Amino acid sequence: MGVNTVLPSAVWLPFGARILRARSDKGLSRAELAATVGVSDDKLGEVEGARCRPARSLVERVDNALGTEHQLVDAWAVALQAEAFPNEFGDLRELTVHAPEVWETQPVVIPPFLRTREYSWAVLRPSYFDLSDAEVEAMVEEEMTLRAAMTGPDGPTLRVVLNETVLRRPQGGAAVLNAQRDFLADLVSAGIVRLGMIPEDSPRHPELGGPFRLLEYGDRAPIVYAFAAQDGELITESEQVMRCSMVRDAIEEVTVELTADSEVLSARWPEG
Repeated sequence: MGVNTVLPSAVWLPFGARILRARSDKGLSRAELAATVGVSDDKLGEVEGARCRPARSLVERVDNALGTEHQLVDAWAVALQAEAFPNEFGDLRELTVHAPEVWETQPVVIPPFLRTREYSWAVLRPSYFDLSDAEVEAMVEEEMTLRAAMTGPDGPTLRVVLNETVLRRPQGGAAVLNAQRDFLADLVSAGIVRLGMIPEDSPRHPELGGPFRLLEYGDRAPIVYAFAAQDGELITESEQVMRCSMVRDAIEEVTVELTADSEVLSARWPEG
């Protein structure tokens, strides 16, 4: 069978990756699994690469062959519902990791995938005051895992725009902020992230609608995740995504590009 010319929504990317991981854990080649479940190697490749929307009957055969105890069928049902009702889909991490290009704006804190461990603690500990240290540490570990995936050699192309106050607020104290600045400078110097800043004295500030993340997938339609105090909202409706893209363009017009030597990264707090 040939590769489909119309790709399903990007919400299928985590599902395809889950099958690939389960197959790899089982020690099977794609050709071996394909033969076992009665499809071509190319067809299974389409499923793992999220280039097609698989039938439930095929997923059930894969589930049985890999011994995943109905987990793949459950994941298939979640992906199917997510495509129909995207606001109910919560696996932002998987969607982000699989996006070739990620653009994000943040007015209050540094994104989790660019944080040092100490900065992560300084953000999460006061935000989740009702949790134990062990529970907060688990959340920090999740952020560090995300950071490794996002900033590693196979990570997406990253563009992040921050408010100037984010880089000047001493979250966690002087040592934490200065180390976080140094880490960002290293990422910028290495070409891992393109970092921009909206100056605090900018007379035109188009970001007042709140932080959001724009995920672009090449041939697939882009997706926007709008952050909120609690759960955010996944946006796939084309007109809303278009509006967010226009806001992105407006933000870029007032953004100052940062280098590793920029004062806001190289200065030491509390002096600068």
